Amino acid sequence: MTTQVDNLPVNYRFADLTLDVARRCVTRQGQTIELKALDFDLLRFLVEQSPNVVNADVLAEKVWGRHFVSPENVAQRVMLLRQSLSDDASKPRYIETVRNKGYRLIPIAERVPTASLPATSRRRGWRVALIAATLLAAFGVTATLHWPPAPGRTSVAVLPFDNSSPDADHSYFAAGMQPEIVNQLAKIDGLRVFPIGLTDGTQRPLTEVLRDLDVATVLRGSVHHADGRVRVNIQLTETATSEILWSDSDEREFRDFFAIQSGIALNVARALRVELSSAERTSIQRVPTVSLHARDLYLRALARNWRSEEVLLAIEELKQALELDAEFKEAWAAYSIVRNYAQAVDAPGRDEHRLHGEDAARRALRLDPEFGAGYQALGYSLLTQNNWNEAEAAFAKAEALGVPLSGMGSYAFLQLSAGKFGPLARNIFEEARGAEPNNALYYRFLVFVYEGLGDGERANDVYESALRAFPHDSREVLQMHAIRMHWLIGRGRLEEARAIPTSDPLNAAMVASLDAAPERAIAELRSAYATTAANDQIRNRDIALWAGYFGDTELALEAMRATINQGGGLIAYIWLPQLAQMRQLPEFKSYMREIGMVAYWKEYDLPASCRWAGKDDFDCD
Repeated sequence: MTTQVDNLPVNYRFADLTLDVARRCVTRQGQTIELKALDFDLLRFLVEQSPNVVNADVLAEKVWGRHFVSPENVAQRVMLLRQSLSDDASKPRYIETVRNKGYRLIPIAERVPTASLPATSRRRGWRVALIAATLLAAFGVTATLHWPPAPGRTSVAVLPFDNSSPDADHSYFAAGMQPEIVNQLAKIDGLRVFPIGLTDGTQRPLTEVLRDLDVATVLRGSVHHADGRVRVNIQLTETATSEILWSDSDEREFRDFFAIQSGIALNVARALRVELSSAERTSIQRVPTVSLHARDLYLRALARNWRSEEVLLAIEELKQALELDAEFKEAWAAYSIVRNYAQAVDAPGRDEHRLHGEDAARRALRLDPEFGAGYQALGYSLLTQNNWNEAEAAFAKAEALGVPLSGMGSYAFLQLSAGKFGPLARNIFEEARGAEPNNALYYRFLVFVYEGLGDGERANDVYESALRAFPHDSREVLQMHAIRMHWLIGRGRLEEARAIPTSDPLNAAMVASLDAAPERAIAELRSAYATTAANDQIRNRDIALWAGYFGDTELALEAMRATINQGGGLIAYIWLPQLAQMRQLPEFKSYMREIGMVAYWKEYDLPASCRWAGKDDFDCD
């Protein structure tokens, strides 16, 4: 016969801790230990699997769900959980790291039915739910009482906000709303946030983007800014059914605009039944700056096109904002990122931009050591300096703190530079394509990543979709042709490579030489290299790849070094198949040591195509 106790949720006691599944909390001697939602899920899974060791891949799948998480970020989250439990990694009481295997719970976990927990705890849970329902009703919201709460829809896509302001000059205000709301929602642990751009009809439809990213809900709205007042209309809908989960219209004085943004984030969390910690609630309700003028300059800078010379205007606007409020951490993070973007459009000032970029990121982190966007900006700055190790640590911290993958393109470049063609780089660029569907850049990156993963079919799908969506003579499409051609050449698919259109004379000449004696092609390549400027990265890259194919490994390495030394993400091309012989040269190994890549591999492991051949030596296929 089944008793009432048998139907109650099972909780756990281990060492001096109690894990309450229904209330989603952990207590020590009756005192609640504040854990973020993801930390609770991680601890619960380790408890339920104890005494077994659980590897990072299993934790990523079971705790994070379908969203890919690297082993480094799992380790980062375990570290944060240990800190919350006051556990010492060197002498652990609760969670042990088993080298090269994973993690396990150390103490024996005892299963405890809810009925054996103090009655006050059970009554308190119902009381909280009743109070919440009463408050919602007071504000005109009908609430259905659930206890324990039903599993939340833990992902939300944030669309650009429509501008309904009568003054066209206020369009920047609506444009800045999307990134601001994304930043607010990203503070909620366990909630996956996707900024999504709207297409002009030629790219992928929104429904396809949402399906591919597996997004459960969509947030959209409009902004009306006039006469010193702001009105925001907002709506949260379920992706699968289009059911409206929450909608609202909030109008206030401009000086109270922050309260509108905070209210949106709090209401989204409530609608998705995501439980907020007191720290998360405080962070969401925090006013980023007391200066309305600084805020206005910041929003204007966010609305600029940072991939064009407009980035220089954004730099000036953010400098003015920071002069008005030196404690505006969001502006420091944005200032760091625009300084790094400016390196691409202002080559003479590259060193200055790099210096200011790193300094601004560190200023943001001094203001808030747990600021995800600060770590994201710092990672970007360090990557421009080939500081691979510290960049990896900064990016991993940013991801652990909830920064959306769509803004972590530099992290993907770091992975590819190190030869790691994995799900992390793929997911970053897929989410970035969703955030900016009109940007052909991410189609190009995805073709590169899918080819590196050996998924030629998917690479071809992205390639063909880009050809349908963008002008065939656009810079990005022409570069995509070159990427596709080089991968096909490297994989020996020569007939397909010949079918790729090319307007570049060097590439056309080399394609025509595919069946000729390699000596002639090598002579042409050496002649071309002798007349190519050191800062012409694309030409030097092409020379290196063709030299690798025709068997001149020395020229391939020399041209590739010239390419890499100019900065940017072109180092990833060293992993194409036609450079396999080049990667076996002693000079290649020395160069990898010189630029710090070997030191990075020692800390974060080799790519799948390489293996250690001694303490400081390695071999790559």
